[in-house]
Amino acid sequence: MPYIKELIKSIYEITLDVESAIKEDNYEVVENLLSERNTLMNKVDAFKVDHPTYEYSVNEKQMLEDTLSLDKKFTAFLKENISETQTNLIQMKKEKQVAKKYHPYSKQTNGVFVDEKK
Repeated sequence: MPYIKELIKSIYEITLDVESAIKEDNYEVVENLLSERNTLMNKVDAFKVDHPTYEYSVNEKQMLEDTLSLDKKFTAFLKENISETQTNLIQMKKEKQVAKKYHPYSKQTNGVFVDEKK
C-alpha cells in the first residue's frame, strides 16, 4: 500500500523539519509544521480504521519509532524552554514590583504630582 508509506514518510520528514525549526528558534514554523503533521497523522489513523488488518512494514515501523523518539526529545527541550520562560516572567514581574515601590510618584498629570497613597 504505497499511500500509507508516503504518509508515514511525509510525517517523518516533517518531524525532521520541526527539529531544524526548533534549533533555529523559529516557533511559528514549528507550529505550522506540527499542524500539517497532525493532519497527516489523522489520515494514517483513518487508513488504519478502514484497513484494520494492515501491518506496517519494517521500514514504516522504523520511521514511526524514529518520529516518536524525536518527539520525546522535542518535548523535553520545549518543556525546559517553557520552564525557563516562566522563571524569566516571574523575575521580570518581581523587578517591576520593586521598581514601583521605589518610584511611587512616577505618574504625572499635566505637570502635577498625584499622591496615590492618600
